[in-house]
Amino acid sequence: MAADTNALKLRRDAKKRKPLFIEKESKFTAGVKKRWRFPRGKHSKVRQMHKGRPALPNPGYGSPKSVRGLDRSGLEPVVVRRVEDLEGLDAGKHGIVISRTCGARKKMDVLKSVQAKKLSLLNIKDASAALSAMESLMAERKKVRAARMSAKAKKVEDKKKQAAAKKEAEAKEEKTESVEDKVAKEDAKKKEAEKTMTKRQ
Repeated sequence: MAADTNALKLRRDAKKRKPLFIEKESKFTAGVKKRWRFPRGKHSKVRQMHKGRPALPNPGYGSPKSVRGLDRSGLEPVVVRRVEDLEGLDAGKHGIVISRTCGARKKMDVLKSVQAKKLSLLNIKDASAALSAMESLMAERKKVRAARMSAKAKKVEDKKKQAAAKKEAEAKEEKTESVEDKVAKEDAKKKEAEKTMTKRQ
């Protein structure tokens, strides 16, 4: 492990001296983005590596092979999406990176199992604080959902009560209806029936 720590130190020191590889003329022209593109001009001084021009990427800037792809603490990052992905991981070799697409409930389960197995997290600083914050958020969500469901149930009950009251009012109207109105309605029905009979003939 001593060689690894030395290699990590070498990489750290080399990164301090490593230049920022950006596209030619990106410092001076607003339309040219600050990203790496190889200069392809026929007379490009950068491509021809003239003195005083921006440096080109080459193997000399690379990190030592023993620590290539490792975290700054010397751990190999492993992306985890569920609890089953933690099986067979070593705390001394692997560092956990919880996936960005992982949901809140699965993330909580992963955090609990990481704390139980004493694995190191690379993309979360304080696992216990993150876990407590997520638990409080879930509790708030449950409260909001319960309140919404109760309001919905209350609305349904109110609608049922209104319908029942309407039916009662209609029944009362039918009872209070006078005998003369009933006779008039029956006469109207008979006349309509006679009209339909004459139309058929």
